[in-house]
Amino acid sequence: MIASGRVAWIDATSGVAGDMLLGALFDAGASLEAVQAAVDAVVPASVRLTRTEVTRCGMRAVKAGVEVLDGDQPHRTWRTVRELLRSAEVAQPVRAGALAVFERLAGAEARVHGVPAGEVHFHEVGAWDSIADVVGVCAALHDLGVTRLTASAVAVGSGRARTAHGEIPVPVPAVLELAAGREIFGGGSGERRCRC
Repeated sequence: MIASGRVAWIDATSGVAGDMLLGALFDAGASLEAVQAAVDAVVPASVRLTRTEVTRCGMRAVKAGVEVLDGDQPHRTWRTVRELLRSAEVAQPVRAGALAVFERLAGAEARVHGVPAGEVHFHEVGAWDSIADVVGVCAALHDLGVTRLTASAVAVGSGRARTAHGEIPVPVPAVLELAAGREIFGGGSGERRCRC
């Protein structure tokens, strides 16, 4: 059997964040307009995406900007985010990918906080910019025809981070839940994102 579609590999050895991954996918050829349309379908008139060429560590790169247009950023439950995704007019692979990401996040948060997944309140990841990152990456992968995603070991950092729950260790407990069975490593202070 011959698989169709493209395979993408993510080098996460310096860390990874939604906007970093989205910028890399824009650089690989994903359409800003197609990605913006998918984000608008989920959170209408709430986020503006941009694509800018920058230099990082002496190399050309593409930076994805995620500008929140709506200042109201309440904490959203998994139920609320799930309904936003289910009711949005987006391609099925985009919806399925975004639902899978948030379902994994909800499961990890539920285990950490000892509550049912449907009652999980997303703090940082429930904000419009985080929803735009997840939906945007799923839309960019779909636009590029990527059907399989692989990655290196992920740098998760060390130290402590300030969150809605106060100061907690890095990697944060939900990240440890998500990383179970996967290769990760520490290094650097704080949560890891490439900083050149």
